[in-house]
Amino acid sequence: MMLGGMKVRQIKNYLSRISDIKTVLLIEGKNGQEGELAGYLLKEKMVQRIYVVAEQPTALYQNEKITFFTLDEAQNYCFEVNAVIVGRGCQGIYKKLNVENADFLIAALDKGEEYFSLWEQGRECFQYIYLERDKEKKSKDKDAEDCEILEWERGDSGIELSIVIPVYNVATYLPECIESLIKWAAPYVEFLFVNDGSTDNSGEIIESYCKKDNRIHLLNKTNGGCASARNYGISHARGRYLGFVDSDDFVDSEMFRKLLERALMGNFELCYCGYREFYEETGDSEPVLNDCLAEPYVSGTYREDKVQKLAINTRVAIWRCIYKRSLLERKHLCFHEDLKRFDDLPFRIECIFSAKSAVCVPEYLYYYRLGRKGQDVSCKDERLWVHFRIFEYLDDFVEPMRDRRLLDYLQIVKVNTHGYALAGIERPLYHKYRREAARQLDKYAGTLRTLCLLMLYGGRGHIGWYLRRKI
Repeated sequence: MMLGGMKVRQIKNYLSRISDIKTVLLIEGKNGQEGELAGYLLKEKMVQRIYVVAEQPTALYQNEKITFFTLDEAQNYCFEVNAVIVGRGCQGIYKKLNVENADFLIAALDKGEEYFSLWEQGRECFQYIYLERDKEKKSKDKDAEDCEILEWERGDSGIELSIVIPVYNVATYLPECIESLIKWAAPYVEFLFVNDGSTDNSGEIIESYCKKDNRIHLLNKTNGGCASARNYGISHARGRYLGFVDSDDFVDSEMFRKLLERALMGNFELCYCGYREFYEETGDSEPVLNDCLAEPYVSGTYREDKVQKLAINTRVAIWRCIYKRSLLERKHLCFHEDLKRFDDLPFRIECIFSAKSAVCVPEYLYYYRLGRKGQDVSCKDERLWVHFRIFEYLDDFVEPMRDRRLLDYLQIVKVNTHGYALAGIERPLYHKYRREAARQLDKYAGTLRTLCLLMLYGGRGHIGWYLRRKI
């Protein structure tokens, strides 16, 4: 059954969790059936007074506890209520009304109807917000709901998104990074710049921006590496979502707004976008393609097997994603501080294997700088041996789950990572690295199974070195 486009079951389920509602403002939707919902509120929730705003009264509203207003009458009245319920297609009407002291905003939205501005305005005056919107297209998953829900509760800090930026001797690139972030003027975001013992004037640059924008915070610490800087930022973060940016990179000014907007509608634990490689020497950039910016992730998925498959279908790139803070807290996820490079790899895999939902914004919004001296991607020597320790951590993380699929996915990640290392490693170290890779790869899967995985999930280009791995 539908009420003005609302799903009765879902609206009632939400209302059943609300106590002490005494007064309600009910704005009738375009289908004009909210009278049935009014009956539920009076009978089941024992609401004392309902103010109905509609084009004309109907028999459904003939109750001594219901006061009816036309649209013109409502605009000249101040409604002091506990909850506001907005029918489908009535955002414009709601925004014209004067409402005071309400704790709850509940609204049904048309397919494709804009919801983020409604949430942005509502978070200033409501304690709780529940928005329901039909999906753009029906999911192929027969168990999936045909609508999405944004369910929000005001937090203590007022911060929705914390962005952590580790900083070490990147004064040349910091202004561009900072400027790209602060173009988004939202008051509910904070930027945590963690100065990891820089010896240049990076700290002074950040301090100068702190004076201009109170959303920017400088956190100073002794040098401990990127992982320790990110963990330090996480420990000071107040947002319900977390994001990361490398301080020599920069972002599209709309990136984090779009990620947060998409993550909220559906309550997703991971929300990611595409990224571009930015070439230092020429100033050119190009999108990184074939990075899972398609279904089911555009619509969003709550199937854990689909979420976990992102481990093999997307690149590491932890900085083009936001993570729900409760995910990290639930699984005690953080960066491994004894890893002085590539600490983003284990963090990414642990998050993907732990998350229950994911969605993507199919746009290329992050600019990843290539060609800077000292970048980890330029390693060609013994520093690449860190991969073996990384996979020891991940083996310890995955093995207790007793999930063969995750072990298989991790095997693909190992092959791809070791193949990447072998493609660039100095030739005198090549055979030694390949033998060590063989030892690690053979621990959880035999040759035949690994070959089947490479054929099934991609990575055929690594078959040659893999078959010669023990030579």
